[in-house]
Amino acid sequence: MGVRTFTASAVSMKGWRGPKRVKWDKQFVGLDQAKTKSDLSSFHPIYDDISENSSVINLWKRQKAKELNASAAEKRKVDALVAEEHGIVEVDMFAKGYKPPVTARPDELMQNEDDMEQDAVTWSSDLKIPQSMFKQLQKKTLIIKRTVQMTRNGKIPTMYALVVVGNGNGAAGFGEGRGPEASKAVLMATRKAIKDIRMFPRYDDRTIYHDIDHKFKATKLLLWARRPGFGLRVAPIIHEICQCIGIKDLAGKIHKSRNPMNVIKTVFEALQTQRQPEEIAMARGIRLVDVNHTYYGTTKPTPQNYGKK
Repeated sequence: MGVRTFTASAVSMKGWRGPKRVKWDKQFVGLDQAKTKSDLSSFHPIYDDISENSSVINLWKRQKAKELNASAAEKRKVDALVAEEHGIVEVDMFAKGYKPPVTARPDELMQNEDDMEQDAVTWSSDLKIPQSMFKQLQKKTLIIKRTVQMTRNGKIPTMYALVVVGNGNGAAGFGEGRGPEASKAVLMATRKAIKDIRMFPRYDDRTIYHDIDHKFKATKLLLWARRPGFGLRVAPIIHEICQCIGIKDLAGKIHKSRNPMNVIKTVFEALQTQRQPEEIAMARGIRLVDVNHTYYGTTKPTPQNYGKK
C-alpha cells in the first residue's frame, strides 16, 4: 500500500495472561508504551498520493463511521474527522483556478527547455571521443520515468532516463541515468551514452547486411534488410535508434516482451551480431568477390573485365 501504515495493534497470544502487548518495530512492547510512540500512519503530502491510497483512506472512514455510529447524512462530518486525525488534504482538481503544487509529485519537476539547456553536456577529455565527432552527435531521450524506492521511512522518489546518441554515420551508443530531477538524470545518461559509442556495420551505408533474429531476455527481435527507398518500417523506438546510427532502409518486428528498455538493448546487441562479407569469406575459404556476388548480387569480376566499367 502507498500509505506508510505502521500503527500499533493489539496481538492476541495464546496462553498469555499478562497485560496487552503490541508489536512495534518488530518488537513487542506494552500498550501504554506504544501510545507514546509517534503516529507513522499519518498522510505525508510529498511522499504519499491520495489516489494510490484511496482504499486505506476509505477504510479509515468506515472505521470512524462505525465508531461514531454515524448515518449516511453525517458523511461529511466523518470525512472531516478522518482528514484532521490523519492529516489528509484532499484538493478539488476541477475547481476554478486550481494549480497543482510543485511538491505534489516529483515527475512534475520537469524543467523547461531553458533549464535543460543549462545542464547540456559539454565536451571533455573523459568522454573518450574527439571534439570534432562530439559536435556531430545527435541526442534522443527515449525514456523518462519516475521510480520510487520503498523504505521504512517512506518513499524515496527518483527520475530515470535512457538516452541514445549517434552521429548518423554508423556510430551510436546508449546510456542510463538516475537523479533527483529529470534534467540531472538525462545529463548522466547522455554522458554514459557518449562513452558507450560503438561502430555498427551498414550495407551501402543505408541498411543491414542480412536478416537478424535476436533474443535478449524476454524480448525477441526480427530485422530484415530492405531495398533502397523502402524507408524505416519499425517500432518508434527502433526508428529513433536507426536515425542515430544512420540506417535508412529497414523492416522489423518485436515479439513477446515490448519493454522499452529491453527493446533498446536488444537492438544494439542485434546490430552487433552482423557478419560482414570479409568474415564469411575467411570462414568459408573463398574469395571476397564470390561472397559479394552470391549474397549481394554484385557483378563477379573475371580476368577479362578487370578494371572495366
